[in-house]
Amino acid sequence: MKTIAITGASGFIGQHLLKHYLEEGAHVLAIVPDPEHLEDYKSYKEFEVVKAGFEDFNKISEMTDTHNIDIFYYLSWGGYGKATNDYSAQIENIKPICDAVNEASKMGCKRFLFSTSFSEYMISEHETLSHNAGAHCNVYGAAKQAARVMAHATAAQRNVPFLCVAFANTFGVGDRSHRSTNLFVHKLLRGEALDLTEGIHLYDWNYVEDTIAGLVLAGEKGIADSVYYIGSNERRPLKDIVSDVRDIICPGAEIRFGTYNEDFHVDYTSVDVTKLYRDTGYQPKWKFVDAVKATAEWVKTLDWE
Repeated sequence: MKTIAITGASGFIGQHLLKHYLEEGAHVLAIVPDPEHLEDYKSYKEFEVVKAGFEDFNKISEMTDTHNIDIFYYLSWGGYGKATNDYSAQIENIKPICDAVNEASKMGCKRFLFSTSFSEYMISEHETLSHNAGAHCNVYGAAKQAARVMAHATAAQRNVPFLCVAFANTFGVGDRSHRSTNLFVHKLLRGEALDLTEGIHLYDWNYVEDTIAGLVLAGEKGIADSVYYIGSNERRPLKDIVSDVRDIICPGAEIRFGTYNEDFHVDYTSVDVTKLYRDTGYQPKWKFVDAVKATAEWVKTLDWE
């Protein structure tokens, strides 16, 4: 039986990962500030919940008898959205992950996996350097990178194998947020026009079930010290992606490209988008049209008031 620990298990991706391992029969330790959001999983006998906020991550090992953890998935983060460029909010995320690594080492953790974001690789529209040459454009992405580097060093000091995944724009059933992917679908379901940027830069929308498949493969088969990008097989201009979503949901809807100015983009030259496939055999399976239709049915159930 696998023993899995997950911080952020009550979030969008976290709940999908939690369900995967519970259905597989693993013993799962969920470390969350809001256990009430996990009531639906209480029937699983190998499910344990520890209520803990960031301020408690330095004593996780004292809050549970679970040890010999096969994989510790760290999916927690605070201060997204309006706090994206608030350095005071973003820096608060760095110590908790280092605390979690330290506690994981006390619990006999065999592998520690941290989730970053494609935002880490965003650079300014007029930047001449690549991300890997030092270019940055948002504090959230920079904080993700800083947290990753410090946690990796902490893990090395404690002989805990460490690896990282960078999620593409994950969408699908279970996402209760009003992020852009859900917002586009919501407006199109109502036949409303979309106001967008020029949409010329490359983006990657990956359905949540494919993201989970990649995350599990990285956790179980990935090579220590690696950073794995989890996305689809295709990166396309945003205008093409959104136009396809429009054609699937509401073909007559207007898209007003260029309403907003996009002054940043993901520097895919700094991302190894095939490493996960090479190391683990990962292949996304969902067809885009099926993923959009499933998401649309889900978005219909959300409260948008």
